[in-house]
Amino acid sequence: RRQSFLVCGLATFVFVVSDGAVAQQSEDETGFDFNSRVRTRYASRQDFDFDSGDQTYFLTQIRLGLSYKTENSRFFTELQDARIFGESRSEPPPIDDSAVPSIVADQLDIHQASYEHDFGSVTLRAGRQKFDLGDRRLFGSAEWINTARVHDGVHLTLGDPSTRQIELFATKLVAVDPDEFNDQSTVGNRFFDSDFHGAFVADKTFDIGQLEYWYFYRRNADFRDKTNTVGLRLVRELGGLELDVQGSYQFGEFDGLDHSASMFRAGISGDFDVGSWSAAYIFGSGDGDANDGDHGTFDNLYPRNHIYYGFMDLFSLKNLHNLELVYARPIADRASLYLGWQNFWLDKASSDAWYSAGQGRVRKAQTNVDSYVGSEIDVAVTIPLIPGQLALLTGYSHFFGGQYLSETGPDRDAKFFYLQLTWTP
Repeated sequence: RRQSFLVCGLATFVFVVSDGAVAQQSEDETGFDFNSRVRTRYASRQDFDFDSGDQTYFLTQIRLGLSYKTENSRFFTELQDARIFGESRSEPPPIDDSAVPSIVADQLDIHQASYEHDFGSVTLRAGRQKFDLGDRRLFGSAEWINTARVHDGVHLTLGDPSTRQIELFATKLVAVDPDEFNDQSTVGNRFFDSDFHGAFVADKTFDIGQLEYWYFYRRNADFRDKTNTVGLRLVRELGGLELDVQGSYQFGEFDGLDHSASMFRAGISGDFDVGSWSAAYIFGSGDGDANDGDHGTFDNLYPRNHIYYGFMDLFSLKNLHNLELVYARPIADRASLYLGWQNFWLDKASSDAWYSAGQGRVRKAQTNVDSYVGSEIDVAVTIPLIPGQLALLTGYSHFFGGQYLSETGPDRDAKFFYLQLTWTP
């Protein structure tokens, strides 16, 4: 393992920078700029295996960034140290802080390192970087994860964001190795070892509203995957409300099988004096027959799933029907309240698995079972203790099991409590 003094040095430098010795750089300024962030989170997960298993742990994440900007170029590098402490558990498997890839630990590593150049109508960014396209339902940086998500690759941006902007990219996901520097070594994981390329367009030139359309291609020869994704999203104002509809169709190969899958979302939202609300239906196809030589489970790709399908991260956009209601409003002095209610069914309950936010199987397919998995309530409060610098996030989530849960195994309610502090000097 890398020496602890490296981490101590990084933390010390973060505090020195935060003392006001270095001014923040505006968009138009050139020269050097330092930035830093410290995040800590306490989490308690009770009965997450829907039995008697509990887990409590403490996460830390320290980031230190350095950029150098000229008139048309920018060099950026960011170090990250992510760790897990004090895990206690009963029954469920421990959180493995030495696994590769790891979602909890990455001892002092290069999180981002990129070069960006503005050619006028075209911007090029190359190196280790983050992607957040559209609503991030298929391609996002997954910031809730302690190690987050970054890709090595090339990113071209063309056009005007006020009219039509085109983004082209060729990437490969970075697998986090807690004890070694992260590189492009294969790790035997379908998604981490894939090449991922595509095009994404945000188009505001149509009268019906803003359109987004895309083509994504994920390829992994070792797993015999060649997944093509085409999609379209419409965001439109309707008399003080906002309509948000999108769909994707996939074709190609998955595990050497003919792949044909789809997703769909339709949502409506509005802002009122008492707060904002939204309601939506979400669908991700499942596989109707595991033995027919075809694959029908939607490939969720590289999503930012934590902000969707419940904060307990029990579901992804695979083999899913989801109804959600969300309400949010300001409370007290600058604080905000979030309330979410989610209901979940499996699309193909008797022939396909239940998949978590990380796309792993929560439970394998079992025949002749009910499709209703259960419901989840999420409550979260954000409090800016020092506006713009120090923020507190706390929340509680509760999952109520449905008929599917009781028919396939243990069916205790699962609970999740967390308390997070984020300091951005």
